[in-house]
Amino acid sequence: TLFHDPSYPFRYLFEHSGLDLRVPSVPTVMASAPGYVAWVRTSRLYGNNIMIVHRDNISTLYAHLARFNVAEGDYVKRGDVIGWSGGVPGTQGAGLSTGAHLHFETRENGLPVDPLSYLTKQ
Repeated sequence: TLFHDPSYPFRYLFEHSGLDLRVPSVPTVMASAPGYVAWVRTSRLYGNNIMIVHRDNISTLYAHLARFNVAEGDYVKRGDVIGWSGGVPGTQGAGLSTGAHLHFETRENGLPVDPLSYLTKQ
């Protein structure tokens, strides 16, 4: 599912504020950029999720995780394993999910922005 995807099945409740990346069973999730872990929590919608704060008022959110590998306050480098993806409905940490995937969200000054504009190939 893309950022603000008009075909998002829950759009009647809220906009889709990130990018959903289909994943195989429980792959590692790595930090997209260096920063500090702001939170490691579980919520009804995102399930298990991690927020990392980066420079220039940018933050990233990783949701529907099966497990965590970081704690609040940890410093992570790009590529560090921060957790393992899940998202299979009915499993621990899935939250409101329609299938196995990683929800990746980018925020600028606290507001969701299209993650595709921040992703780079390496």
